[in-house]
Amino acid sequence: MKRLVRCTALWLAASILMVTYAHAEEVAFIAILSVPAENAQAFDALARDMVEASVTDDGLLVYEFARVGETVYGYERYVDAAAHARHEALIEPFIPQLVELAQFEKIVTLSQLTDDHQELFRSIGAEIGQPIAAAAQGPSK
Repeated sequence: MKRLVRCTALWLAASILMVTYAHAEEVAFIAILSVPAENAQAFDALARDMVEASVTDDGLLVYEFARVGETVYGYERYVDAAAHARHEALIEPFIPQLVELAQFEKIVTLSQLTDDHQELFRSIGAEIGQPIAAAAQGPSK
């Protein structure tokens, strides 16, 4: 129960920070989760539900999951921090079940973040990536 409360509080704090520091630059990161084999089927169903709940947001560029054994990689990309905050509100009802089924191992950011945002991600074990090269041909949607 303490883990659920702590993870939910951190998730909400991240959402608030992203709204506070919203700017025109994209937000992108990879979440790495550990999902025990006995939770795989339930987690996969939850991931599909989370993706389905998210597809209506125009600010969402990419939201997908991939499994390698008991490790799940979630790739998220948004047009800006405000779009990510909208996404967080859409999936908030799924967070308690997510925390029961999986454990966040790392969050690797792929976009520039404010110092405060970097500190928040580090507080939950994130590795802060430093963009070194990028190319885009428009939205991935």
